[in-house]
Amino acid sequence: MNKKEYKITRESEWFKVEVFDEHGFNTTVYEKSVMEASLFIIKWWKNTEERLKTHKLLEDAIYGCTKLDEELGL
Repeated sequence: MNKKEYKITRESEWFKVEVFDEHGFNTTVYEKSVMEASLFIIKWWKNTEERLKTHKLLEDAIYGCTKLDEELGL
């Protein structure tokens, strides 16, 4: 995936927000208004770089644990 996408649908008194960033990260939330849904989308896209950093840290930690397990023969 290389583009930002979103979808807002009405579900009862809530608005379902499905949002994707250009790196394939996605989430679904429910907001009370279209304005809140729109603000969530903007915030989600704004925090893309932070999610990438967090994902990289997690990836490095898992790799480190795997290497340690190999060294210990587990």
